[in-house]
Amino acid sequence: MSVWNLFSLVGGLAIFLYGMMEMNKHLTSIAGSKMKSIMLRLTKGPARGYMTGLGITIVNQSSSATTVLEAALVGAGLMTFQQSLAVTLGAELGSTFLPQLIAFPSITKFSTLIVFAGFMMNITVKSKKNRHIAMTIFTFGLLFMGMDMMSSSLKPLRTYEPFINLMKNIETPILGILLGMVFTMIIQSSGATTSITIAMALSGTISLEQAIPINLGAAVGTCITAVLGSITLNWEAKRSAYIHILFQVIGALWVFILLCIPFQGERFYIWWVKWFTSNVLHTESLARQIAMGFTFMPIINHLIVFPNLKLILRLFNKIFPEREAPEPFGAKYIKKKLIEQGVEISLMMTKKEIIRETDYIHRMILEMKTAFRSKDPTVFERVNELDCKVDTLHKIIIPFLARVSQEEMSAEESERCMNYMYIQNELESIGDVIDKNIMSLATKKIDQNLIFSEEGFHELEHFIFKVNKNFENLVDALKDDDTDISKGILNSYKKKEEEKYKRYHIERLYKGQVESIATSSVHLDLISYFARINNHIAYIAKRIN
Repeated sequence: MSVWNLFSLVGGLAIFLYGMMEMNKHLTSIAGSKMKSIMLRLTKGPARGYMTGLGITIVNQSSSATTVLEAALVGAGLMTFQQSLAVTLGAELGSTFLPQLIAFPSITKFSTLIVFAGFMMNITVKSKKNRHIAMTIFTFGLLFMGMDMMSSSLKPLRTYEPFINLMKNIETPILGILLGMVFTMIIQSSGATTSITIAMALSGTISLEQAIPINLGAAVGTCITAVLGSITLNWEAKRSAYIHILFQVIGALWVFILLCIPFQGERFYIWWVKWFTSNVLHTESLARQIAMGFTFMPIINHLIVFPNLKLILRLFNKIFPEREAPEPFGAKYIKKKLIEQGVEISLMMTKKEIIRETDYIHRMILEMKTAFRSKDPTVFERVNELDCKVDTLHKIIIPFLARVSQEEMSAEESERCMNYMYIQNELESIGDVIDKNIMSLATKKIDQNLIFSEEGFHELEHFIFKVNKNFENLVDALKDDDTDISKGILNSYKKKEEEKYKRYHIERLYKGQVESIATSSVHLDLISYFARINNHIAYIAKRIN
């Protein structure tokens, strides 16, 4: 093999890997900056999660990248560990798309034409999205150009004695697996490793018996990226990455067993791949055989894993158990380095933190009701504790949103960021009204032994009921971004509600009702504060879109 062939091989590999990475970047740009939110919205069921993992991996051409993304979402609490399992399995199958595409050698003939078409489109189109499409076409051509360079440069190796001896050793499955693992750990893409073995097949320098063990090692080696990506994440995220390794190892073991079983003069797995491509796909192409050999690995794995998933999870949970460590109260979803994961994920996690905060405020509203029904002194402690939690979250969320607003974002993301700031301020104000204003009136009622009239107390309870109902509807609207619910809140919101309840109370004063006279200042102040909470709820409802 000449020095020129070596340069051509290295250059072809560089062009191939560059084309793959750039195509990934531009395909992701076409999909938008919402890859994470797409994953979140489409993983609510196992089947949808599986298809999401499959689809996203076809776009980013790396099951490891999908698993890293998934681990980040699990670590952030946006996706459960159970949801991540289906995504992981779908990603395994999605990683076989690129080798199947590369196995069409006829496309190689048009690689320069594809590159030229992508280049011309890129310099003529104006919109950003069309440029990403043009660059996707351009880099797609680079993939096949790199493949062609590699296969051409490898042809002299067919008669190179040291290489022939090396490849004979690789026919031993274990050596081939180790080679595939190491190489994939370096380039961090099992699809790329398989594509390179296809390039070698096109040059006639590798056999199916040699390629299959290498690709099997590649399937296991790709796990290293997910593990490295989860190092800085929490335990749940690490578990999500570790289950990826377990699935791959299970699949690799079964394929290894099939490689060791003799059948009709060759290894059973090799025989099966040849039989399928010949009798089902009607082709004797070695490139297609290698691609199918790689595709059957996750298929066999899933046929084994799905029926035994509960047993596998039981074993996994014994090795890597769930952890519940007590932590000081603080943000659950907002972390220090969250902004590095992008604006979209930062906003989604902020929303989850805000919804978590609404639970504390809702409990404050219910405790507020209890405070006027009984003389239980512990209710004041509970409300104060809840308000401290609301204040703590407020001090985390507002500065975090201020930092997010400094990042580059779309108009829609900018509006969401601003809305969350308004919503957060209104929620904190509700907490303050309850803790600082309403609870002080409850204390006054107990200290002075004040008793509301039956009609007056019924009206106050009715007003609290309305406030509570509005707040519950508001939380539902926030969770689902439901504009119909938010519009319903605004339609039911009446500024005259406060005047109505005050008028009822004043009418009782005119009648000389003793209880109403004694509790007048407390009663009227309570109505004003309940109305203020309703105002805050209405302001938040306006921000839901």
